[in-house]
Amino acid sequence: MDKILKGRSEIYDQFHGSRAGHDYFFDDTHADEYSAYYTSMYLIQDTAEAVWTHMCRGFSTDPMSAYLEFWGVMQALVIQQDSIKELHDAVVGSPSATSTLPNWQAIRDTRNLCAGHPAKRSMGVPATQRAFMGRNFGDYTRIQYELWEYGAAQPTHPTFNLRKLIEGYDTEGARILHDILIVMKKRWPKVD
Repeated sequence: MDKILKGRSEIYDQFHGSRAGHDYFFDDTHADEYSAYYTSMYLIQDTAEAVWTHMCRGFSTDPMSAYLEFWGVMQALVIQQDSIKELHDAVVGSPSATSTLPNWQAIRDTRNLCAGHPAKRSMGVPATQRAFMGRNFGDYTRIQYELWEYGAAQPTHPTFNLRKLIEGYDTEGARILHDILIVMKKRWPKVD
């Protein structure tokens, strides 16, 4: 999360160093864009710091707490992604292209898959699937869930490395923030 935090900090510095940026956002006709900027910046920072702190500490040894922590981490990442997209739209004026970012998409897809969402997954897969997370799922480097596929004799127990997914997503998210920063520097240069 250090790359996303760094990118967010650079955007913050650019905004506060530019009179033109202030003038644009504080114009009443741009109130919605300013609200999107403002809330997105807070959500990006809060989620990045919370996930980073949790990654340093790891999941609780209490299975009930760890279970809730897992879903909190996954939801925080999706909130952060939505905030980065909102920030891009508010500053650049168009949605960011995230569908081609493999780790970005994997975070979202993994969250939905592990939640068993939808409960009866059938679109885009060869056979109906149902999945869920157990209480003793592992740690950041090896998380396991249960996957049942129609026609299979037994459920399988796939694993994934959440730490690696987050690190890859951190790079992808930081690239989007960098694109936002480039636009800000052109539109609203810093005052010397």
